[in-house]
Amino acid sequence: MFKNISTTDQYTEYRSVVDSDNDGVYEIRDRQFIVKFELKTLPTGEGYSISAIVDKGSNKGKSSTMDVVEGNFSCKGYPYESVIRDTSKKEGIVAIGDYIFFLKGISDEGTSYASIDDVYIKEGASGGNNADKPTKKKLSFKEKMKALKNASIPGATSANYGSEHKALESQNLRKLITDYLVAMKAKQDARTAKEKQSDKNILNAKEVIASKEKAKRDAEKAKRDAEWAEAKRYNDSIKATPEHQDLERRKRQNEANYQSRNGGTQGKVTIYNKSGRDIYIYQDGSSNGTRINVNSSAKVNCASNYTYKYDANAGGKGSVCYSANSRCGSSITVN
Repeated sequence: MFKNISTTDQYTEYRSVVDSDNDGVYEIRDRQFIVKFELKTLPTGEGYSISAIVDKGSNKGKSSTMDVVEGNFSCKGYPYESVIRDTSKKEGIVAIGDYIFFLKGISDEGTSYASIDDVYIKEGASGGNNADKPTKKKLSFKEKMKALKNASIPGATSANYGSEHKALESQNLRKLITDYLVAMKAKQDARTAKEKQSDKNILNAKEVIASKEKAKRDAEKAKRDAEWAEAKRYNDSIKATPEHQDLERRKRQNEANYQSRNGGTQGKVTIYNKSGRDIYIYQDGSSNGTRINVNSSAKVNCASNYTYKYDANAGGKGSVCYSANSRCGSSITVN
């Protein structure tokens, strides 16, 4: 595949490749960018990266890349590699003659596909270069009507896109691509041990990149750890100063004073209900009771007086169960 892609010629991209009749002959429309391809190879000769770079127009310079070594792509069967594909999807590209096809639904063994997503046609393509010559067939009435209909649609006729486009659209692409994939798979299966070394070269290159990426991540982590350690050392040195320790002492004292004023841990009393019935306790001056279920407890502000009732709707003040400031930090039991 890599030897069949030109890095000097321009290619025209078409993004609509549809076989509406399922006869292998596709309608090719939606002309997009003029691109050039850039390839990368290992020192041992194996291609591993293909980039399509826009060569004309306002988008010039924009690119998309399929990289086997550093990206999420795979390519097997060197030196008879036929497909470079996305490892997370069943899609990828093949290069046949003057054309590069982006295929979807590629089978696991790489000998069939479901559809063509888009195609790149090399400038000056004639339909040759290992492509089967089209067999001219007599058009049926239906096909003649279809051709007339397409001729009336702007951008639908082959003539609008030139002779290279027309040459490709006249071929049975289903047969062209499938025959290519099957033939290349046969060559891959018949490789010698020496030829299979190319696959190992690709794997070794991936391992080298993975090792470098890991080393980079480890170095970044070590840097972060060192920065955290330095920050901790600095903070510890500040905490050890008399000024900081006095500040912490004053903060603790302020917190203790706040808790004392607002019923904190030392400003609480725990009331246990062992009466055998649910009770409602009332803080002095409040008509809203707090329910304490039987064999349960509640913590309340120890600086107030409390009474209790068995019935929240009952009249009267209820029975005294706690006197203000008598058991702060401790507990009492209602029997």
